[in-house]
Amino acid sequence: MRIRLTDSPPRVAAATRVVFLYEGRDPAAGSPAAWTSGVRAAVRATGFTGKEKELAAGGPPGRDFLLCGLGKAPASAARWRSALRKAVRQALERPGRPIVLAFGAGLTEDAFRALLPQIALADYAFDRYKSSRSPGRGAGRVIVVPPPGVSARSLAGAVREAEAIAEAVRWVRDVGNTPGNDLGPAELAGEARALCKRGRISFRVLDKKAIERERMGGLLGVNAGSERPPVFLVGEYAPPRPKGTAVLVGKGITFDTGGISLKPAPSMGEMKYDMMGAATVFGCLAAAKASALPVRLIALAPVTENMPGGSAQRPGDILRMRNGKTVEVDNTDAEGRLILGDALSYAEKFSPDVLLDFATLTGAVLIALGHECAAVMTDDADLARALEAAGEATGERIWRLPLWPEYRENIRSEWADMKNTGGRAAGTINAGIFLKEFVPKGVPWAHIDVAGVAHFEKEQSGWPPGASGFGVALTLEFLKKRFPAPAAG
Repeated sequence: MRIRLTDSPPRVAAATRVVFLYEGRDPAAGSPAAWTSGVRAAVRATGFTGKEKELAAGGPPGRDFLLCGLGKAPASAARWRSALRKAVRQALERPGRPIVLAFGAGLTEDAFRALLPQIALADYAFDRYKSSRSPGRGAGRVIVVPPPGVSARSLAGAVREAEAIAEAVRWVRDVGNTPGNDLGPAELAGEARALCKRGRISFRVLDKKAIERERMGGLLGVNAGSERPPVFLVGEYAPPRPKGTAVLVGKGITFDTGGISLKPAPSMGEMKYDMMGAATVFGCLAAAKASALPVRLIALAPVTENMPGGSAQRPGDILRMRNGKTVEVDNTDAEGRLILGDALSYAEKFSPDVLLDFATLTGAVLIALGHECAAVMTDDADLARALEAAGEATGERIWRLPLWPEYRENIRSEWADMKNTGGRAAGTINAGIFLKEFVPKGVPWAHIDVAGVAHFEKEQSGWPPGASGFGVALTLEFLKKRFPAPAAG
């Protein structure tokens, strides 16, 4: 949805007026002044109390309101995500009517800025495989009234950025929700190429022969059991006079059976989401270009399936990675770190000032952190703090786990430089310790495990079912602070 900001509710006939209210003695007290009397009438007529997830419609003739409850103040990012999506979905059931969203007291300007991408995404639905489309998908423009004390004019730049983020997240969600029969390595490469072409972003694909020339033993090993050849995707946004270079690496397993170490059948269908890291970094690339960030940004994505074919790699095999280190394959279902290791090594070609990787890497991260946040691992305390701050600002939270050298013993191998697993204990950390072996020397690096937040079976923490697009807003916020634009004038 496109956003039009205005400082006061417009006089629009037959509009669907949506107001977000906190639970309290007088829920209407927080509504915009121009709407207070009408909202109070609607509250009395419907018995609305403002409880979380409560929706009610009513009001004076010709001035009906959709009342959306937020629960006790203040509302978390999760509550706002859920409330916005629910309210807009309800409003879209009245086709042809303008939608006006009004935000009353209780929101700071920074908190409201963080909500803007969620407003633009509130009508998202993945209905490509449905016989009929969801009502109002791509419904056009929504009129938004900021909270008191926040000027619509001051937010013009924030709206443009929010719409850029939302457009990128829609793409990330769409490719993430596409099933494996329609999205193999070649198809993901095609989607990324089209995205970059629309944004006039440099893009190239390394095919299997080029991957072999780069000696990417991890990517080739994981791909060995699949009939679909691997690809390695490279996208680059290079603005004039960049303030620095950032490289983003994303895991791109378009479907993960576990290989010879076969996963159990229940929920294996969710493994179409194992390419969300790759989708995220290309979404970040598109959003950065649309927002004209002053940073050279490179997105790298090793892409393959992990299948149990007759030529598949076996537990006990030893691979030689791009940087020359050898890895004993202890478990073929620990494949993501193998392809990421090659990609992290490849990143040295770009002399990055900072290197981030995103991956649905471990089931263990769900045991540690659940679905509330992603895990971040880095030896750079300043980088960790910057990423945590960006997560808090955008509602895409992350939590730091240690990378102490003592954990290195967990992946020690008798036959190679390391194993690709380290047992059940500290499973997420062991994966981070493994990846650290392939980071170019001296480059600030962080690994972000998004396995618990990249997709959901049902609504979770305000995120919709399916692919979430988690990480795009967080990364854009981080890059803005890390590579600030020159002051105007």
